[in-house]
Amino acid sequence: MRNALLDLFHGLRHQVGALVLMRGENFIETMAVIVVFRGTATVTRQRAGAQVGLHITPRCGEPVFLTSPGSYCVAAKDHVVGVRMLRKGTVADAGR
Repeated sequence: MRNALLDLFHGLRHQVGALVLMRGENFIETMAVIVVFRGTATVTRQRAGAQVGLHITPRCGEPVFLTSPGSYCVAAKDHVVGVRMLRKGTVADAGR
């Protein structure tokens, strides 16, 4: 029998990593949850052949859910420290 909450803590369903950016640095992210603890970042998403379709400036401590398929650009306006969480695919029962 599997417990979803324990799988979250063991990292079987999610991958958690640090988000550390210097001012002016950016990276491309796909479908994640981002939480900024310090600094200011901007999240944008450009539609194919169009202007920017999404522009978010997350507040410190509030999660940003990037769930629509596509690429998002996270750019640091100031030094940024936070976390990012990606959801993995389903995990087969490993003999537990």
